[in-house]
Amino acid sequence: MRILLLGGTIFLGRHVAAEALARGHELTLYTRGRHGAELFPEAEHVRGDRADVAPLRGRAWDAAIDTSGYEPAQVAQSARLDVAHYVFVSSVNAYPAWPEEPVDEDSPVHEAGDDYGALKVACERAGEAALPGRFATVRAGLICGPHDNIFRLPWWVRRIGRGGVVPAPGDPAREVQLIDARDLAAFLLDLAERRVAGAFNGTAPIGRATLDDVLAAAVAATGSGAELRWISDAALQAADVEPWNELPLWIPGAPGTWRVGTERAEAAGLRCSPVANTVADVAAWLAAGGEAELPDWRAELRPPR
Repeated sequence: MRILLLGGTIFLGRHVAAEALARGHELTLYTRGRHGAELFPEAEHVRGDRADVAPLRGRAWDAAIDTSGYEPAQVAQSARLDVAHYVFVSSVNAYPAWPEEPVDEDSPVHEAGDDYGALKVACERAGEAALPGRFATVRAGLICGPHDNIFRLPWWVRRIGRGGVVPAPGDPAREVQLIDARDLAAFLLDLAERRVAGAFNGTAPIGRATLDDVLAAAVAATGSGAELRWISDAALQAADVEPWNELPLWIPGAPGTWRVGTERAEAAGLRCSPVANTVADVAAWLAAGGEAELPDWRAELRPPR
């Protein structure tokens, strides 16, 4: 297949590109060329900003995979290119009830607004309007794996890798939903290859892993011998610890965070690797100096060593 990838040299898009080439597809990467320009020399690289897809006009592709759409007008413009099928990466932020309440693939989405989730829904609608019946939306959850520029799981792996006593947040049995970027990339390509339309939640199934599974896997993968010392939600809140930013993956008081239904996605072929495999690969990536590859504009998200 001839596949157009909008974005593809930092994190999720990078894994989509690698998987597409591994499957033998003919790949065109449309990026600004600011990061990872040396990657994937076997692919065609077209330089440009997605706000202006003029360099892509007059061409045709069997499918487009869009990992970088945030503005409805830009997604509409991309979807009007000569593509037979379009797969768009959205977000579980599309659901206004999330994370305060559990959601599934039939839950109501934003009707209007200008925040991140509402704009993602507007992008979905713009794409579907341009390609009715030929547009798939994948509402991604928390994506993890090597090359993770958001640095939530790597933050824990790096900290645990230093050893010693590690404060671990909340209930060790709290279930989490982390999806490996490579599993999500494979699912995006499956939808493109089979020309499947519709909306899907792209995250791990509910109950797939606990926070203890994740952090214990980091202890094992790093060989640090770190001691996890669990601290209750109440104690952390009393100490004014900021959820998510100071302690990634910890969000007390939002019971829907890790209750995102994936039944339709699983029926369409989404499969998730064991979380221990993802943690081990993140540890190996960090050990090989992978953090140095991340763009400078993400530096503020990575606390000092």
